[in-house]
Amino acid sequence: MVTAFSSRLHWIAAFALVVSPLAALSADEKAASETESADSLTIGSKAPAIDVEHWVSNGRGKFKPVKEFEPGKVYVVEFWATWCGPCVASMPHLAELQTKWGSKGVQIISISDEDLETVNGFLKRPFRGAVSEESEPDESKKAEKPATFATLTSAYCLTTDPDGSVSRDYMEASGQAGIPTSFLIGKDGLIEWIGHPMELDKPLEKVVAGTWNREDFRLMYAIESAMQSQDFETALKMIAERREASKGDATVAEELNNVEFVAKANLGLGKIQNGEKKDGLALLEEAAKLATPEQQIQLGAARLQILMGAQMFDEAVADLRKLTADPKADPEMLNQISWQVYEMSADADDLPKGLIAAALAASEKAMAGRPDDGMVIDTVAHLHHLSGNLDKAIELQKKAIENPGQATEDIIDDMKSYLKKLEAEKKAGGSSAGKSKNAK
Repeated sequence: MVTAFSSRLHWIAAFALVVSPLAALSADEKAASETESADSLTIGSKAPAIDVEHWVSNGRGKFKPVKEFEPGKVYVVEFWATWCGPCVASMPHLAELQTKWGSKGVQIISISDEDLETVNGFLKRPFRGAVSEESEPDESKKAEKPATFATLTSAYCLTTDPDGSVSRDYMEASGQAGIPTSFLIGKDGLIEWIGHPMELDKPLEKVVAGTWNREDFRLMYAIESAMQSQDFETALKMIAERREASKGDATVAEELNNVEFVAKANLGLGKIQNGEKKDGLALLEEAAKLATPEQQIQLGAARLQILMGAQMFDEAVADLRKLTADPKADPEMLNQISWQVYEMSADADDLPKGLIAAALAASEKAMAGRPDDGMVIDTVAHLHHLSGNLDKAIELQKKAIENPGQATEDIIDDMKSYLKKLEAEKKAGGSSAGKSKNAK
Protein backbone atom coordinates (compact mmCIF):
# COMPACT_ATOMS: atom_id res chain seq x y z
CA MET A 1 0.00 0.00 0.00
CA VAL A 2 1.23 3.52 -0.79
CA THR A 3 1.89 5.36 2.44
CA ALA A 4 2.42 8.95 3.45
CA PHE A 5 5.90 8.06 4.63
CA SER A 6 6.92 6.45 1.34
CA SER A 7 5.63 9.42 -0.60
CA ARG A 8 7.98 11.66 1.38
CA LEU A 9 11.07 9.66 0.53
CA HIS A 10 11.70 11.78 -2.57
CA TRP A 11 13.21 14.39 -0.24
CA ILE A 12 15.88 11.93 0.86
CA ALA A 13 16.52 10.88 -2.74
CA ALA A 14 16.98 14.49 -3.80
CA PHE A 15 19.33 15.14 -0.92
CA ALA A 16 21.36 12.06 -1.75
CA LEU A 17 22.43 13.74 -4.98
CA VAL A 18 24.23 16.34 -2.89
CA VAL A 19 25.47 14.30 0.05
CA SER A 20 24.90 10.58 0.36
CA PRO A 21 25.45 9.01 3.80
CA LEU A 22 27.72 6.30 2.45
CA ALA A 23 30.23 4.28 4.41
CA ALA A 24 33.90 4.70 3.58
CA LEU A 25 35.63 1.95 1.65
CA SER A 26 37.16 -0.87 3.63
CA ALA A 27 40.92 -1.37 3.52
CA ASP A 28 40.52 -4.26 1.06
CA GLU A 29 38.14 -2.29 -1.16
CA LYS A 30 40.47 0.69 -1.13
CA ALA A 31 43.48 -1.45 -2.07
CA ALA A 32 41.51 -3.02 -4.92
CA SER A 33 40.42 0.41 -6.12
CA GLU A 34 43.99 1.71 -6.08
CA THR A 35 45.25 -1.36 -7.95
CA GLU A 36 42.56 -0.95 -10.58
CA SER A 37 43.37 2.76 -10.96
CA ALA A 38 47.07 2.04 -11.36
CA ASP A 39 46.43 -0.33 -14.29
CA SER A 40 43.64 1.62 -15.99
CA LEU A 41 43.58 4.07 -18.85
CA THR A 42 43.51 7.63 -17.61
CA ILE A 43 44.70 11.17 -18.29
CA GLY A 44 48.32 11.09 -19.42
CA SER A 45 48.16 7.44 -20.53
CA LYS A 46 49.42 6.50 -23.98
CA ALA A 47 46.38 6.19 -26.24
CA PRO A 48 45.92 2.56 -27.36
CA ALA A 49 46.13 1.85 -31.06
CA ILE A 50 42.74 1.35 -32.69
CA ASP A 51 41.76 -1.53 -34.93
CA VAL A 52 38.39 -0.54 -36.33
CA GLU A 53 36.74 -2.99 -38.70
CA HIS A 54 34.50 -0.72 -40.80
CA TRP A 55 35.27 2.91 -41.74
CA VAL A 56 31.87 4.12 -42.88
CA SER A 57 32.77 7.76 -43.62
CA ASN A 58 36.13 9.50 -44.01
CA GLY A 59 35.51 13.22 -43.83
CA ARG A 60 34.58 13.44 -47.48
CA GLY A 61 37.86 11.88 -48.52
CA LYS A 62 40.08 13.95 -46.23
CA PHE A 63 41.08 11.15 -43.86
CA LYS A 64 42.52 7.69 -44.11
CA PRO A 65 41.88 4.85 -41.64
CA VAL A 66 44.00 5.20 -38.51
CA LYS A 67 45.63 2.57 -36.34
CA GLU A 68 48.58 4.39 -34.77
CA PHE A 69 48.28 8.06 -33.93
CA GLU A 70 50.57 10.31 -35.92
CA PRO A 71 52.80 12.65 -33.86
CA GLY A 72 51.87 16.31 -34.15
CA LYS A 73 48.21 15.62 -34.87
CA VAL A 74 45.22 15.74 -32.52
CA TYR A 75 42.55 13.06 -32.43
CA VAL A 76 39.14 12.63 -30.85
CA VAL A 77 38.06 9.02 -30.35
CA GLU A 78 34.35 9.04 -29.54
CA PHE A 79 32.08 6.10 -28.69
CA TRP A 80 28.45 6.10 -29.76
CA ALA A 81 25.52 3.88 -30.77
CA THR A 82 22.46 4.27 -32.99
CA TRP A 83 20.12 3.69 -30.02
CA CYS A 84 21.79 6.38 -27.88
CA GLY A 85 19.82 9.63 -27.97
CA PRO A 86 22.61 11.83 -26.53
CA CYS A 87 25.04 10.29 -29.05
CA VAL A 88 22.79 11.22 -31.96
CA ALA A 89 22.24 14.70 -30.48
CA SER A 90 26.03 15.20 -30.38
CA MET A 91 26.54 14.47 -34.08
CA PRO A 92 25.96 18.02 -35.38
CA HIS A 93 28.45 19.32 -32.83
CA LEU A 94 31.07 16.77 -33.84
CA ALA A 95 30.58 17.76 -37.48
CA GLU A 96 31.06 21.41 -36.54
CA LEU A 97 34.21 20.69 -34.56
CA GLN A 98 35.69 18.63 -37.40
CA THR A 99 35.04 21.40 -39.89
CA LYS A 100 36.42 24.07 -37.59
CA TRP A 101 39.60 22.27 -36.58
CA GLY A 102 40.30 19.94 -39.51
CA SER A 103 42.83 22.34 -41.02
CA LYS A 104 44.70 22.34 -37.68
CA GLY A 105 45.41 18.63 -37.81
CA VAL A 106 42.37 17.39 -35.88
CA GLN A 107 40.66 14.12 -36.84
CA ILE A 108 37.47 12.92 -35.15
CA ILE A 109 36.85 9.16 -35.14
CA SER A 110 33.44 8.06 -33.90
CA ILE A 111 33.14 4.33 -33.07
CA SER A 112 30.08 2.11 -32.57
CA ASP A 113 30.25 -1.57 -31.65
CA GLU A 114 27.10 -2.36 -33.64
CA ASP A 115 27.07 -4.32 -36.90
CA LEU A 116 27.55 -2.51 -40.19
CA GLU A 117 23.99 -3.17 -41.35
CA THR A 118 22.55 -1.48 -38.25
CA VAL A 119 24.76 1.57 -38.65
CA ASN A 120 24.08 1.93 -42.38
CA GLY A 121 20.36 1.62 -41.74
CA PHE A 122 20.56 4.42 -39.19
CA LEU A 123 22.50 6.68 -41.56
CA LYS A 124 19.68 6.52 -44.12
CA ARG A 125 17.33 8.21 -41.69
CA PRO A 126 16.41 11.82 -42.51
CA PHE A 127 18.10 14.43 -40.38
CA ARG A 128 15.63 16.94 -38.97
CA GLY A 129 17.78 18.75 -36.43
CA ALA A 130 19.60 22.04 -36.54
CA VAL A 131 23.21 22.38 -37.61
CA SER A 132 25.61 25.31 -37.68
CA GLU A 133 26.58 26.74 -41.04
CA GLU A 134 30.20 26.08 -40.10
CA SER A 135 29.63 22.33 -40.48
CA GLU A 136 29.11 22.63 -44.25
CA PRO A 137 32.39 23.43 -46.02
CA ASP A 138 30.78 23.94 -49.40
CA GLU A 139 29.88 27.65 -49.55
CA SER A 140 27.12 26.97 -52.09
CA LYS A 141 25.33 24.64 -49.67
CA LYS A 142 25.58 26.60 -46.43
CA ALA A 143 21.89 27.47 -46.49
CA GLU A 144 20.99 23.80 -46.76
CA LYS A 145 20.87 21.36 -43.91
CA PRO A 146 21.99 17.75 -44.30
CA ALA A 147 19.25 15.55 -45.73
CA THR A 148 20.26 12.41 -43.84
CA PHE A 149 22.49 11.37 -40.96
CA ALA A 150 24.90 10.00 -43.55
CA THR A 151 25.29 13.49 -44.99
CA LEU A 152 25.65 15.02 -41.53
CA THR A 153 28.32 12.59 -40.30
CA SER A 154 30.26 12.60 -43.55
CA ALA A 155 32.21 15.56 -42.14
CA TYR A 156 34.17 13.27 -39.80
CA CYS A 157 35.11 9.59 -39.54
CA LEU A 158 32.15 7.46 -38.57
CA THR A 159 33.07 3.84 -37.93
CA THR A 160 31.83 0.59 -36.46
CA ASP A 161 33.78 -2.13 -34.67
CA PRO A 162 31.45 -5.08 -34.01
CA ASP A 163 33.96 -7.13 -32.02
CA GLY A 164 34.14 -4.31 -29.44
CA SER A 165 37.94 -4.47 -29.16
CA VAL A 166 38.44 -0.70 -29.30
CA SER A 167 35.67 -0.15 -26.77
CA ARG A 168 37.38 -2.56 -24.39
CA ASP A 169 40.73 -0.81 -24.83
CA TYR A 170 39.21 2.61 -24.13
CA MET A 171 35.85 2.50 -22.40
CA GLU A 172 36.39 -0.52 -20.17
CA ALA A 173 40.03 0.28 -19.48
CA SER A 174 39.12 3.77 -18.28
CA GLY A 175 36.07 2.67 -16.29
CA GLN A 176 33.60 4.57 -18.48
CA ALA A 177 30.12 3.12 -18.28
CA GLY A 178 28.06 5.45 -20.48
CA ILE A 179 28.05 6.84 -23.98
CA PRO A 180 28.69 9.16 -25.65
CA THR A 181 32.21 9.44 -24.29
CA SER A 182 35.11 11.16 -26.02
CA PHE A 183 38.85 10.69 -25.57
CA LEU A 184 40.97 13.66 -26.65
CA ILE A 185 44.43 12.54 -27.78
CA GLY A 186 47.16 15.13 -27.96
CA LYS A 187 50.05 15.71 -30.33
CA ASP A 188 52.30 13.36 -28.36
CA GLY A 189 49.82 10.48 -28.47
CA LEU A 190 48.76 10.80 -24.83
CA ILE A 191 45.21 11.14 -23.54
CA GLU A 192 44.55 14.75 -22.61
CA TRP A 193 40.88 14.71 -21.67
CA ILE A 194 37.93 12.33 -21.24
CA GLY A 195 34.33 13.50 -21.23
CA HIS A 196 31.09 14.17 -23.06
CA PRO A 197 31.55 15.30 -26.70
CA MET A 198 29.35 18.35 -26.10
CA GLU A 199 32.05 19.59 -23.67
CA LEU A 200 34.96 19.18 -26.07
CA ASP A 201 35.25 22.76 -27.27
CA LYS A 202 37.58 24.34 -24.72
CA PRO A 203 39.84 21.32 -24.15
CA LEU A 204 40.20 20.80 -27.91
CA GLU A 205 40.99 24.46 -28.52
CA LYS A 206 43.69 24.47 -25.83
CA VAL A 207 45.22 21.17 -26.93
CA VAL A 208 45.47 22.46 -30.51
CA ALA A 209 47.00 25.73 -29.27
CA GLY A 210 49.41 23.97 -26.94
CA THR A 211 48.04 25.71 -23.84
CA TRP A 212 46.25 22.73 -22.28
CA ASN A 213 47.35 21.87 -18.73
CA ARG A 214 47.21 18.10 -18.78
CA GLU A 215 48.48 17.64 -15.22
CA ASP A 216 45.91 20.03 -13.84
CA PHE A 217 43.08 18.18 -15.52
CA ARG A 218 44.58 14.80 -14.60
CA LEU A 219 44.36 15.67 -10.93
CA MET A 220 40.78 16.95 -11.16
CA TYR A 221 39.81 13.83 -13.12
CA ALA A 222 41.44 11.62 -10.49
CA ILE A 223 39.54 13.44 -7.74
CA GLU A 224 36.27 12.89 -9.58
CA SER A 225 37.07 9.21 -10.07
CA ALA A 226 37.86 8.78 -6.37
CA MET A 227 34.59 10.49 -5.44
CA GLN A 228 32.61 8.23 -7.77
CA SER A 229 34.33 5.22 -6.19
CA GLN A 230 33.37 6.54 -2.73
CA ASP A 231 37.05 6.58 -1.79
CA PHE A 232 36.70 9.88 0.01
CA GLU A 233 39.97 9.66 1.94
CA THR A 234 41.94 9.43 -1.29
CA ALA A 235 39.87 12.23 -2.78
CA LEU A 236 40.69 14.49 0.18
CA LYS A 237 44.42 13.84 -0.22
CA MET A 238 44.25 14.78 -3.89
CA ILE A 239 42.14 17.85 -3.11
CA ALA A 240 44.87 19.04 -0.74
CA GLU A 241 47.47 18.46 -3.46
CA ARG A 242 45.38 20.36 -5.99
CA ARG A 243 44.82 23.22 -3.54
CA GLU A 244 48.54 23.52 -2.88
CA ALA A 245 49.31 23.60 -6.59
CA SER A 246 46.74 26.30 -7.33
CA LYS A 247 47.38 28.83 -4.60
CA GLY A 248 45.87 32.19 -5.45
CA ASP A 249 43.35 30.88 -7.98
CA ALA A 250 39.97 31.88 -6.53
CA THR A 251 37.97 29.94 -9.12
CA VAL A 252 39.82 26.71 -8.38
CA ALA A 253 39.53 27.31 -4.64
CA GLU A 254 35.75 27.69 -4.86
CA GLU A 255 35.45 24.52 -6.93
CA LEU A 256 37.63 22.60 -4.50
CA ASN A 257 35.64 23.86 -1.52
CA ASN A 258 32.48 22.31 -2.93
CA VAL A 259 34.16 18.98 -3.70
CA GLU A 260 35.88 18.90 -0.31
CA PHE A 261 32.55 19.60 1.41
CA VAL A 262 30.94 16.60 -0.30
CA ALA A 263 33.93 14.35 0.46
CA LYS A 264 34.14 15.29 4.14
CA ALA A 265 30.39 15.14 4.61
CA ASN A 266 30.15 11.66 3.10
CA LEU A 267 33.22 10.40 4.94
CA GLY A 268 31.95 11.80 8.24
CA LEU A 269 28.49 10.31 7.82
CA GLY A 270 30.02 6.98 6.87
CA LYS A 271 32.27 6.93 9.92
CA ILE A 272 29.31 7.57 12.22
CA GLN A 273 27.48 4.68 10.57
CA ASN A 274 30.53 2.49 11.12
CA GLY A 275 30.67 3.36 14.81
CA GLU A 276 33.53 5.89 14.58
CA LYS A 277 31.33 8.57 16.08
CA LYS A 278 33.98 10.99 17.34
CA ASP A 279 35.93 11.08 14.07
CA GLY A 280 32.73 11.25 12.07
CA LEU A 281 31.35 14.23 13.97
CA ALA A 282 34.69 16.04 13.65
CA LEU A 283 34.60 15.61 9.88
CA LEU A 284 31.05 16.92 9.72
CA GLU A 285 32.14 20.02 11.63
CA GLU A 286 34.92 20.56 9.07
CA ALA A 287 32.47 20.03 6.21
CA ALA A 288 30.07 22.59 7.65
CA LYS A 289 32.80 25.26 7.47
CA LEU A 290 33.02 24.73 3.70
CA ALA A 291 29.28 24.58 3.09
CA THR A 292 27.02 27.17 1.56
CA PRO A 293 23.99 28.14 3.70
CA GLU A 294 21.81 25.72 1.72
CA GLN A 295 24.37 22.93 2.07
CA GLN A 296 24.58 23.53 5.80
CA ILE A 297 20.84 22.92 6.10
CA GLN A 298 21.10 19.74 4.03
CA LEU A 299 24.12 18.52 5.95
CA GLY A 300 22.36 19.18 9.24
CA ALA A 301 19.41 17.08 8.12
CA ALA A 302 21.62 14.21 6.97
CA ARG A 303 23.67 14.35 10.16
CA LEU A 304 20.46 14.27 12.21
CA GLN A 305 19.21 11.17 10.42
CA ILE A 306 22.53 9.40 10.99
CA LEU A 307 22.58 10.41 14.67
CA MET A 308 19.11 8.98 15.19
CA GLY A 309 20.06 5.79 13.40
CA ALA A 310 23.13 5.50 15.63
CA GLN A 311 20.90 6.15 18.69
CA MET A 312 22.94 9.22 19.62
CA PHE A 313 19.77 10.81 20.94
CA ASP A 314 21.22 13.68 22.98
CA GLU A 315 23.11 14.94 19.94
CA ALA A 316 20.03 14.33 17.76
CA VAL A 317 17.79 16.41 20.01
CA ALA A 318 20.26 19.31 19.96
CA ASP A 319 20.58 19.11 16.18
CA LEU A 320 16.83 18.93 15.62
CA ARG A 321 16.22 21.97 17.80
CA LYS A 322 18.94 23.87 15.96
CA LEU A 323 17.48 22.87 12.60
CA THR A 324 13.96 23.86 13.64
CA ALA A 325 15.17 27.27 14.75
CA ASP A 326 16.83 27.99 11.41
CA PRO A 327 14.55 30.28 9.37
CA LYS A 328 15.84 28.70 6.15
CA ALA A 329 14.77 25.18 7.13
CA ASP A 330 12.45 23.72 4.52
CA PRO A 331 8.98 22.65 5.82
CA GLU A 332 9.08 19.45 3.79
CA MET A 333 12.43 18.52 5.29
CA LEU A 334 11.20 19.20 8.82
CA ASN A 335 8.09 17.16 8.14
CA GLN A 336 10.16 14.25 6.85
CA ILE A 337 12.43 14.22 9.91
CA SER A 338 9.50 14.56 12.28
CA TRP A 339 7.77 11.61 10.69
CA GLN A 340 10.96 9.61 10.92
CA VAL A 341 10.99 10.16 14.69
CA TYR A 342 7.38 8.98 14.86
CA GLU A 343 8.27 5.85 12.89
CA MET A 344 11.14 5.16 15.29
CA SER A 345 8.75 5.44 18.22
CA ALA A 346 6.65 2.62 16.81
CA ASP A 347 9.61 0.28 17.19
CA ALA A 348 11.20 1.68 20.34
CA ASP A 349 9.36 1.94 23.65
CA ASP A 350 12.19 3.90 25.26
CA LEU A 351 12.58 6.70 22.74
CA PRO A 352 13.58 9.80 24.75
CA LYS A 353 10.73 12.19 25.44
CA GLY A 354 13.05 15.06 24.54
CA LEU A 355 13.40 13.72 21.00
CA ILE A 356 9.62 13.34 20.65
CA ALA A 357 9.11 16.89 21.93
CA ALA A 358 11.73 18.22 19.50
CA ALA A 359 10.05 16.36 16.63
CA LEU A 360 6.66 17.81 17.61
CA ALA A 361 8.14 21.31 17.58
CA ALA A 362 9.71 20.67 14.16
CA SER A 363 6.43 19.35 12.74
CA GLU A 364 4.55 22.38 14.03
CA LYS A 365 7.16 24.61 12.38
CA ALA A 366 6.55 22.70 9.16
CA MET A 367 2.79 23.15 9.55
CA ALA A 368 3.25 26.89 10.05
CA GLY A 369 4.99 26.96 6.68
CA ARG A 370 2.40 24.74 5.02
CA PRO A 371 -0.85 25.33 6.92
CA ASP A 372 -3.04 23.70 4.26
CA ASP A 373 -0.90 20.63 3.59
CA GLY A 374 -2.82 17.65 4.93
CA MET A 375 0.22 15.38 5.04
CA VAL A 376 2.11 17.83 7.23
CA ILE A 377 -0.91 18.31 9.50
CA ASP A 378 -1.23 14.53 9.71
CA THR A 379 2.34 14.27 11.02
CA VAL A 380 1.61 16.85 13.73
CA ALA A 381 -1.52 14.91 14.72
CA HIS A 382 0.47 11.69 15.11
CA LEU A 383 3.09 13.37 17.29
CA HIS A 384 0.46 15.03 19.47
CA HIS A 385 -1.12 11.62 20.00
CA LEU A 386 2.29 10.16 20.80
CA SER A 387 2.82 12.97 23.31
CA GLY A 388 -0.45 12.20 25.08
CA ASN A 389 -2.66 14.94 23.66
CA LEU A 390 -5.49 12.88 22.17
CA ASP A 391 -7.97 15.76 21.75
CA LYS A 392 -5.46 17.85 19.80
CA ALA A 393 -4.60 14.85 17.66
CA ILE A 394 -8.26 14.34 16.74
CA GLU A 395 -8.72 18.04 15.96
CA LEU A 396 -5.67 18.09 13.67
CA GLN A 397 -6.49 14.80 11.98
CA LYS A 398 -9.90 16.14 10.97
CA LYS A 399 -8.19 19.21 9.55
CA ALA A 400 -5.73 17.03 7.63
CA ILE A 401 -8.59 15.12 5.98
CA GLU A 402 -10.35 18.37 5.09
CA ASN A 403 -7.14 19.71 3.47
CA PRO A 404 -5.57 16.67 1.76
CA GLY A 405 -3.45 18.72 -0.63
CA GLN A 406 -1.49 16.36 -2.88
CA ALA A 407 -2.21 13.27 -0.81
CA THR A 408 -3.21 10.24 -2.85
CA GLU A 409 -6.48 8.37 -2.31
CA ASP A 410 -4.61 5.63 -0.44
CA ILE A 411 -3.08 8.18 1.93
CA ILE A 412 -6.43 9.88 2.49
CA ASP A 413 -7.94 6.49 3.33
CA ASP A 414 -5.10 5.95 5.84
CA MET A 415 -5.81 9.36 7.36
CA LYS A 416 -9.49 8.50 7.78
CA SER A 417 -8.62 5.12 9.26
CA TYR A 418 -6.27 6.77 11.76
CA LEU A 419 -8.98 9.26 12.74
CA LYS A 420 -11.37 6.37 13.45
CA LYS A 421 -8.78 4.80 15.76
CA LEU A 422 -8.30 8.08 17.60
CA GLU A 423 -12.07 8.57 17.98
CA ALA A 424 -12.47 4.97 19.16
CA GLU A 425 -9.78 5.57 21.76
CA LYS A 426 -11.55 8.75 22.86
CA LYS A 427 -14.86 6.94 23.13
CA ALA A 428 -13.24 4.25 25.23
CA GLY A 429 -12.08 6.92 27.62
CA GLY A 430 -8.48 7.03 26.42
CA SER A 431 -6.39 10.15 26.76
CA SER A 432 -2.84 8.87 26.80
CA ALA A 433 -0.35 8.46 24.00
CA GLY A 434 -0.86 5.63 21.55
CA LYS A 435 1.28 4.17 18.82
CA SER A 436 -0.05 3.14 15.45
CA LYS A 437 2.46 0.99 13.61
CA ASN A 438 0.47 0.91 10.40
CA ALA A 439 -1.06 4.35 10.38
CA LYS A 440 0.91 5.52 7.35
